[in-house]
Parts: sequence; structure tokens; C-alpha cells
Amino acid sequence: MDSTFRKAPFLDRRDFLRYSATLGAGLMSLEALAACGSTAPAATTASGGTASINSLPPTNEPDAVKEFNATIQAFQKAYPGEKIIAKNDPYDPTTYFAKLAAGQVEDATESYFTEPPLMIQKHAAADITSLAKGWKYFASYDPSIQSIITDPATGKIYGIPADGYALTLWYNRKMFSAAGLDPDKPPTTWDQFRAYAKELKTATVAGYAETSAQNQGGWHFTNWMYTAGGDMQSADGKKALFNSAQGTSVLQLLHDMRFTDQSMTKQQLYTQTDLLQLLATNKVAMVVMAPDEMTSFKFQYQANLDNYGIGPMPQNGGNASLTGGNVFVFNPKSAQNVLKTAVDFVLYSKFDLGALENQYKNANSNGRLVGLPINVIFVGEFRQKLNDLANKYKNVPVQNYQPFASSTLKLRAEPRNQTQKMYAQLDSVMQAVLTNANANPQSLLDQAAQQFQQVLDQSGS
Repeated sequence: MDSTFRKAPFLDRRDFLRYSATLGAGLMSLEALAACGSTAPAATTASGGTASINSLPPTNEPDAVKEFNATIQAFQKAYPGEKIIAKNDPYDPTTYFAKLAAGQVEDATESYFTEPPLMIQKHAAADITSLAKGWKYFASYDPSIQSIITDPATGKIYGIPADGYALTLWYNRKMFSAAGLDPDKPPTTWDQFRAYAKELKTATVAGYAETSAQNQGGWHFTNWMYTAGGDMQSADGKKALFNSAQGTSVLQLLHDMRFTDQSMTKQQLYTQTDLLQLLATNKVAMVVMAPDEMTSFKFQYQANLDNYGIGPMPQNGGNASLTGGNVFVFNPKSAQNVLKTAVDFVLYSKFDLGALENQYKNANSNGRLVGLPINVIFVGEFRQKLNDLANKYKNVPVQNYQPFASSTLKLRAEPRNQTQKMYAQLDSVMQAVLTNANANPQSLLDQAAQQFQQVLDQSGS
């Protein structure tokens, strides 16, 4: 979902992070489907087609529904013979595979970056290689984003990334100035970050606050791990690697900030919803957040966006930050002409510059945010075209986001195997180092890695 015109940018990531997903019966029922053969779509020479898509906004967002339907009408005019049936049927990882086996999944399903690897493995997504590579901007995807929807064994393509985020450092610009720090130069290294947090803390303000609940502690730990250059899992997803020197250094940094520097909040077990409230009410100076959350920050918490900046994640040798987002996958049972219609519509609704201009224009006129630094999944000329178009209708202080927008950090996707269970395992680790002054980071990680390795071993059996 394009965060410039949808009330809730991306599928509800905060709700999804609560899952320690167990797919169980859904996966077992899918084995019968997998036994039928290849995921390649059935060959057909028919032109045109009617495709269903799951991403119609809910009825309590009438403006978004109206805009979505207008996009469908414009698409059908631009692509004669191709028709779209839109449904509000949000992706659910606990039911998708069972629904697919029962023939109840739409032709195009908007899902999460974490999902395609398992779908590819279970033959639960269509091979759309020729359709995807036929789009002139497909090569403009960041390589790390392309890898999400690519079978590493065959190189075939199984999805269309729709939108994404990179975790970033949000900060209060007024607090920076009051502490004698340049609000246009947020910290870019761990050492600077720790020093800034100490400078920013006061009797009523914490320098930094961190998440450690509802799988978000593990999510943020992964992000910090990437800034240190570490890995969470082996490339094949079969071995837990997070109990490394880099992993220990992440926990030691946070532990020292909490107990030695006392630059973090005393209360813990936060989620990112809590962090938004703390930042909006001037109780913390810095948090880690994705830029799309500015929508909630402004409208739910009434934050004055002029007072806040976005910078890249501080680094300690990794030159990277975590990326996530939404991706469309396609029904492997759908006919080729139906798949073509579905792919054509996804590309048109998400990336046609004329369609986007209408969406940005409508978003601006309806008071929704335009101009946030969210076009992270592309590189080069196409990314610049998207940014230029958004800036034409901007209604946010884009200059405050320049430190992030001009950064050159690599994007690293979330680990590909049992991601949510891993995050849940690491929540308790994050909670321990942030609440126990005597916590031993290495011991905590060793225990968590041992327990999560059992999950990985069972998933491969």
C-alpha cells in the first residue's frame, strides 16, 4: 500500500509482528497442491482476463476505497479487455496455505517481505518471471529487494515488491539544538549515537528508547545486528548465527546505555506504538522507526512534523539497515492471461507515473502525507522519478529527512526462515539486557540460539 494515500501504510506491520506464526495445518494441506506439479502458470493464448486482488481498502476508509476504485477504472481504460475484481481480504499467514489449497485465494495477494521464500518452497506462488522482467523498470529494484522474490536455486521470479521501508533514526530537532547538537547532522556511528543520547538526556527526557515486546525487540535487534555487519541466520536459513561477537556487541551497547549511561528510559517492554507516544510527548529524544509511521505520528499523536528529523541508522561496520514491506504474490492455479492482468494492475497501480500523480494529488488535497522518504526499494533513475513526483505534491518538511534520503546504506531483508518465531525468541533477550543490570549478553544469546536452532531443525524435517 502506498503510504502517501493509505491511512495505514503497509499491511499492519505492528499487528503482524505480534505473530509467532504457526502455519501447521495450512502447510500440510498444501502438500497435495505441491504434488500436482510445477508452480508455472498454465499456458494459454487467450487475450485479456479478469483477475481478483486482495488489497481493496476497508469500508471505514471511504476516500481510499474511492481512490482505489478510480485506479481500477483508469487501469481498465488503459488496458482494454483486462478487468479487476478487488476484495478486502488481508493476508493472514496462518490461513493462506489452507485457503490456497481450497481454491479461495485471490489471483494477486499483497503479503509481506518475509513470506515469499516459504511460498516458493511450498509451490504456493506463481512463476511470473517473463511478466516481471517484461516491465521496463524491473531492473531498478534494489538487488536486496529483488532477492526477496527470487528463487536462489533457479533465478525465477515469484512476486512484485510493492513498497518498503528501511528502519531509521528519528529524533527531536529542538532537543538537538537545545543540547548544542546540529539537527541537520544526526549520529552516524554507534559511538556518536551513544554520546548523543547522554547529551540529550535530562531529568524529564530520555536520550533513547527501545522496543522489546510483541516480537519488536527481536525485529530491532536484527536491525542493530545489520548495522554491526552480523548475520542472523545462515544463507540457507538452516543455522542460527545471532550469538556472534556482533550480536553480543549490540546487546552490550544497549545494556551500557541503559545502566552505565542511564540515557535510556527506565521503563521497558515497549512497542513502537509506545515509542511514538513518548516521542510525540517530548519524553524521549531518539527512537528507531520506519518513515511510513509519520502518518500515525501526525494524525494519531498530533505531532508537529517540523520538530522532527529522520537520519540513517548509526553504524558499527555493517553499512546497512533492515528493510521490510509488502510484496504481491500470485496464485499458481491462475491462468496465464489472468496472471498477466493481475501483474499489469499491480505495476500500474503502484508504479505508473500518471496513476501515481493522481494519487499524490488526491492525497495532498485530502490532507494525507506526501513526500515521506519511502521510495527505498528502487535505485537510480526510477527512484529519482518517484521522489520528484512526490515532492511536487509534498506537504511534509522533506528537508528534515535529507540525512536519511542522502545516505547510501545497503538494505538487508529480514531473515528468511521462521522469522517471527526468531523475533519472539529474541524479545526475552532484549528484555533481559534492558531490565537486569547483571545480564550476560553472550549467555543470553547462546541460550536463545540453541532454542531457536531447534525450531529451524524442526522446520526442515
